[in-house]
Amino acid sequence: MKEEDIILGLFYANEDNLVFDRIKFSEKFNDMKINNIKMLSYRFLGPVFLTAATGLGNNWKIEYIEASLSLRDANIEEVDVLQSFFTLNSSIETQEGITNLFALISTPYTEDTKLIYDELTKYIHPSIIQGKIVNEDLLGDRFDFNRFIDIELERGINFIEYSLGASRKSYWEEEEQRYYCIGLIERKIGQDLRISNLYTFNKDDPQRKAFLDYIPSYYVMAILPDYYEHRISETLEIYNKKGVYPNIRRIKLNNGDKKVVYLEEYIIENKVSDSYGVILVQQSEETEENKKLSYYKKNLRLLLDGNRDIKDIINLINPHLKFERWGAISSEDLEKIGLILDKRD
Repeated sequence: MKEEDIILGLFYANEDNLVFDRIKFSEKFNDMKINNIKMLSYRFLGPVFLTAATGLGNNWKIEYIEASLSLRDANIEEVDVLQSFFTLNSSIETQEGITNLFALISTPYTEDTKLIYDELTKYIHPSIIQGKIVNEDLLGDRFDFNRFIDIELERGINFIEYSLGASRKSYWEEEEQRYYCIGLIERKIGQDLRISNLYTFNKDDPQRKAFLDYIPSYYVMAILPDYYEHRISETLEIYNKKGVYPNIRRIKLNNGDKKVVYLEEYIIENKVSDSYGVILVQQSEETEENKKLSYYKKNLRLLLDGNRDIKDIINLINPHLKFERWGAISSEDLEKIGLILDKRD
């Protein structure tokens, strides 16, 4: 795989939220382009709306974001061959605080993301934590952390790059997990067209309030797909990747043992992207009628292919949800979601 065919970055945020990075980019890039690339970690890892919407002791982390890349124009002469775009985030909490190791990856292949995530969480990140402890103990004030983290990130990014190109496998643990749907998001994106609507419980339904403990907030879940699709588009533009644009496929969040998956399917017709996504919480004592991810994917495809009506699909995936549109594009609409759907009393 040629170096110019991939986007690859590794970012480490220490306990004081200082960010260190190792990013692969072309030597032809000017200083402004390189500076924009170095800002990618802040755009992906810590969006203000997520931290603002979660209070103390409510530490939701975005673990995984995946997008597929589609041709912008079938007749375009110059197209960069990219197929996958995803981010992975490892969080480790120590006595000194929380550290994050974040990988940004785009390649021409459908990568085995679990393989890379295991490398990140079970080898690279623990190695950084353990190496820091050992060196501080041995060297004391003579320990140069900046030099240490530069070496570790270089080693880590080379390790990840060596793993790229492995075909994606199906892992039964993930396939067997069951989820409960608490919302559906409808999106339409095209030239001079941007629509996003959230469908969820009625504001007076006790379930609406109950599931606030299982998600960051309805406001956050409504804004995530559009926010990250924008960030990925910006990244492709910074790297001069032409002729492709992203469609969010999956976002995973966790807060300890609480897990949320946003799963989206899309179709493109007449240069307009129509997509539908479901907000899923992992099976628990609170949930009923839990289904596998494949169940939700199948019904999203039926909706997109015109074989089922949106009201029928909403009733099928969770009859407690209401066919009531909550706009999720304008600041006013999002503020309304925050004030009404995220109200606890």
